[in-house]
Amino acid sequence: MIRCPNVLTFIHKLLSGKYLLDPAAFPVLVIGMFMLVMLNTGRRHEYAEDAYFAPAGGDYHETNLPVHSIGRVYDLRVKYYDNKQYKGPPVIIVHGMGTTDSYLWRMKGSVEVFNGFVYYEERYVETIGLAQGLVDLGYDVVTYTYPDSRYRPLEYQAYDLHRIIDWTKGRFVKDSVILIGHSIGGLICRYYLVSGQTGLPNHRFKEPPERNYKWQHQYDVSGYEISHMGYGGDVDKCVLFATPNFGSLAAGGEDYGSSALYQLTEGSEFLEWIELGREVAKTDDVPDPEYYVFAGTRFEDYMGQEPLDFGDGIVPVESAVGTFEEDPETAPNVFVYPLDHFELVMDGGVLAKLDTVLLNLAGSRVQ
Repeated sequence: MIRCPNVLTFIHKLLSGKYLLDPAAFPVLVIGMFMLVMLNTGRRHEYAEDAYFAPAGGDYHETNLPVHSIGRVYDLRVKYYDNKQYKGPPVIIVHGMGTTDSYLWRMKGSVEVFNGFVYYEERYVETIGLAQGLVDLGYDVVTYTYPDSRYRPLEYQAYDLHRIIDWTKGRFVKDSVILIGHSIGGLICRYYLVSGQTGLPNHRFKEPPERNYKWQHQYDVSGYEISHMGYGGDVDKCVLFATPNFGSLAAGGEDYGSSALYQLTEGSEFLEWIELGREVAKTDDVPDPEYYVFAGTRFEDYMGQEPLDFGDGIVPVESAVGTFEEDPETAPNVFVYPLDHFELVMDGGVLAKLDTVLLNLAGSRVQ
């Protein structure tokens, strides 16, 4: 059996391999390996882009917002900047699928950019993102990273936004916010705005026949929470960047085992529910926010499939524009640029146009 006069002697013999063949040492080794696995599991996953967000001093902050559901707790990682002189509604930016919120801040160097849902490409980026640009212009800005974005139904991700909106209003002592969604972040914003509309039950994900989507269920929220989530008229404006309003996959296309991508197939129940909800909202007592739409046309690739229309490399122009161009109220608010899916949220000209869109809500902002 193992006899060690002190801890240092035991460690020395363990490292030297003298105990590896001793049966009495086996339980110790098993316990040690278990502890290492648990410590590594609890460590926050680091993404390549995170190196480019540096809240060093000033009014930059990073925190975790715990979400409680079905006896579980998971964290939404929140980054925000409080501009003391800004008096308007805080701006919440919702990132796209398969990445974190970090590309919305500042990126510099050679980075892997998630492009096309199924592969990564490396490109050199030296620019600021939309969030940092709005901070530089004087706005209060909040971003957050929601978990499991590719394999979790969009209703669940809209509930995360619901929690973020409540937190933001409390943190900045405001009654309303501005929503900006990039890619599927725009659909998450739209789901929240449609939720709880009179006579329209909230859409609930139903797994299609002969499918078995394996999302990480520790990030589930209860059906009760989804059903009772409701828009409370607390959004002044909603800005959509490269949002797949008509989907980003041809009907019947490969969804890569992703429940979220299944909802993004052309003509899906989820997308039709959102469009119906917008029509219902126009006749509801809850005020509908102003919508603004930004789309890109620099085509690069389209997930290995034939595109629905010429687009920004991930979302077709027709899908990004949606029905907003047909609506007399929103048609003047549709802007199209010769940029790809990610350039759209890192371009100075786009940022300047966004500033003009939001400027009338900046109120007494000091220039």
